[in-house]
Amino acid sequence: MSFQWEVPGSTSVQRGPSWSEMVDEACRQMGYTDPELLRYRGTDLQILEFFEQKMGNFAPLTNWMVRKFHVPDDAIMSSKVHTALAALENSKTFYTTNYDDLLERSLKLAGRSVKVVARERDMGINDSVEVVKFHGDFNNPDLMVFSEGHYYKRLRFEVPLDFKLRSDLLNRVALFVGYSFRDLNIGFLFDLLNELLKSLPDSDTGKRAYIVVNNPSDFEYTLFQKRNIEIIPTYGDKRTETLVEVLEEIVS
Repeated sequence: MSFQWEVPGSTSVQRGPSWSEMVDEACRQMGYTDPELLRYRGTDLQILEFFEQKMGNFAPLTNWMVRKFHVPDDAIMSSKVHTALAALENSKTFYTTNYDDLLERSLKLAGRSVKVVARERDMGINDSVEVVKFHGDFNNPDLMVFSEGHYYKRLRFEVPLDFKLRSDLLNRVALFVGYSFRDLNIGFLFDLLNELLKSLPDSDTGKRAYIVVNNPSDFEYTLFQKRNIEIIPTYGDKRTETLVEVLEEIVS
């Protein structure tokens, strides 16, 4: 998962904290001036689980993240990626593992009606665009996936949002943006999708899931093909610009 974002074309780069920076801050709040001392003992996810045990909850870390994600509307409107995502008028459901509200705000700023779905009570038939917070968000801190224990629990895929995902995949096409096998639960999700989709062969394109991959190698092509996920390749070092081009081609 990444918390990084930028505003291409602006005079300054805007970004929220990366995952590594968030873990560094967790270490600092626990009194460890050198996070590498804890990384020598365990993984980042284990460090965050240690944080929860030592601090009682994730509130101090969540409050820090909220302050870091204070982004003005004009910065979001200047983001080419968020503009391109908001322009996907035929896309009525967006799933995100990010905690921030940048996606739903970009949709609202584009004039679209938005419904945030983080738990069962948020579900229901409506005409709004759905932004599904698959790992919780700042408004639902009890659902936020932080630690190793959280990830193991989430990998069971047995909560209402998981059933919603399975339902949404019926007669729809999924496009993954910004994910890879490095994401702990995404690799498992790709396998789950393959099991679901291979029993649903009927679609206009013959494919039910796509993923945008920058400079894909035989590694990505082989593993994604095995999971029946088609790669949409982009090339070069300008990942943001090439991603925007893909999204704009979908709109056109």
